[in-house]
Amino acid sequence: MQLQIDSIDLKEPAFAPIVSEIAKAIEEAKELAKTRAELPRYMNKQQAAKYLNVSYNSMVDNYIRKHGLKVIIVEGVQRIDKRDCDELMERLKQ
Repeated sequence: MQLQIDSIDLKEPAFAPIVSEIAKAIEEAKELAKTRAELPRYMNKQQAAKYLNVSYNSMVDNYIRKHGLKVIIVEGVQRIDKRDCDELMERLKQ
């Protein structure tokens, strides 16, 4: 059996919930991208948690302690590089 669809009219009432969910997902993705772009390259732990879209506790317990996210310490000031966050996420990707 083969299914072929030549066109779909997303203005049909039956598609309204799907279109609404897609629009919501797009807006959330845009907001997250904007937030991530506004953060500095070298972030404090709270900013890094926001960048990774996780709680502060998850950042410290899981990402830093469990998975070894690198923390830069200069004269007691702790910073986390965006690139290290991205590398960790790539490494953890399944």
